[in-house]
Amino acid sequence: MCIFLLFVVPVNGQKDNKEKLQLQKVRLEDEIKLANVILREMREDRKESISSLEALGQKLRIREQLLRTLNRELKLLEEDLQAQQGQLKELEQQLELQKQVYADMIRKAYSNRDQHTVLMFILSSQDFFQAVKRVQYLKQIAKARQKQIERIAETQFAIESEQESIRKKVKEKEAVIERQRREKEILLKEKKEQESQLASFSGKEKEIQEDIKKKQQQRDQLNQEIQRLIAIEIKRAKEEALRKQIEDEAKSVGLVKNKDFTSKTTNQQLKTLITKAREAKAAAGKATEAPVERLPELSAESQLLAANFSANKKKLPWPVDRGLVIAKFGPQSHAVAKGVVWDNKGIDIASEKGSKAKAVFEGEVISILRIPGANKAVLVRHGNYFTVYSNLTEIYVKQNDKIKVGQTIGLIFTDDENGKTVLHFEIWKDTEVMDPQGWLQ
Repeated sequence: MCIFLLFVVPVNGQKDNKEKLQLQKVRLEDEIKLANVILREMREDRKESISSLEALGQKLRIREQLLRTLNRELKLLEEDLQAQQGQLKELEQQLELQKQVYADMIRKAYSNRDQHTVLMFILSSQDFFQAVKRVQYLKQIAKARQKQIERIAETQFAIESEQESIRKKVKEKEAVIERQRREKEILLKEKKEQESQLASFSGKEKEIQEDIKKKQQQRDQLNQEIQRLIAIEIKRAKEEALRKQIEDEAKSVGLVKNKDFTSKTTNQQLKTLITKAREAKAAAGKATEAPVERLPELSAESQLLAANFSANKKKLPWPVDRGLVIAKFGPQSHAVAKGVVWDNKGIDIASEKGSKAKAVFEGEVISILRIPGANKAVLVRHGNYFTVYSNLTEIYVKQNDKIKVGQTIGLIFTDDENGKTVLHFEIWKDTEVMDPQGWLQ
């Protein structure tokens, strides 16, 4: 049993690895197809742009990743082939041994082929019971020979199946090698295309740097506004939670809302009323619980929403149906202007023309922003977490709307000059910006 488990577990592990590689290969192939669509849209009736160069660079990275996946797949196939060839050798050795055993049986049967000898073997028994046992023994020998024939047939069938499996595996390996060859040729061609595009931007460094500076200013302006709104929202949420705590305390000492106090009663005035009510009860001999001094950060509902958002880290759906990350989180080196670095507070996701932004989690729309030159952005609150969907041209939600996972938020803007359809997406925890790719599935 131990030997069996040692043999089976690695095989199952290889099967799981192969299935993961197949899924990864399918995903990468789909991303390459999408990159081709995006590049085609960017290039229709337009000159080469930095945007198309960025998309081409991303496609190159995906193709290199696909080649690495094919290399791992080839390695697994070679390991499978080696294991199967070892199994085939063991089966062939087993068959040879079975044939030898059967040959020995036939030789013995041949030496005792005389019916007279068999009859004398039975008749020479000391008693009837021994004669019965000898008849049974002869039957068992005949049965053992038949069983050995069946074993030989089974082993031969197993050898043929193993040989067929090896032939299929060899063909599969050859197909992967051919696919590798084709992908390397395409990669080489695309790298030459990238070099040609880079050469076309020669002498335009000053113009590019000015464009980068302008876009960075727009992004900085957007992020400053987001930080301001988040700070306001956090303050408001804390004030609401504190107010609820004080009102709950007022109710616990017998004060009735809209009778003893209203929503216009200040926190300090309400605390004074609570103290008087507690003193009155104490004078009447009725003990009341001392208040627990704590400053709540969020309401119970907001805390639950934040906890659910946090629990879904690495599981959140993407804010577009299909897309390519053309700019990651953090400092980014420019595709053309060497030495120029710009800071990205989120990720930029290129998609097809007409693509829509979708909510990654349930929450509440707290603001719709408009930054000059940066189109529109939607800020959604999820407890003390916030998501930002920027570069939208049409908005399908309103401020204070409660939204669900996957709900369409807006239409992503397509730049007529370069055909670029890119969603800028951010995730914040309080006033700290986070890498969205660490949260998306």
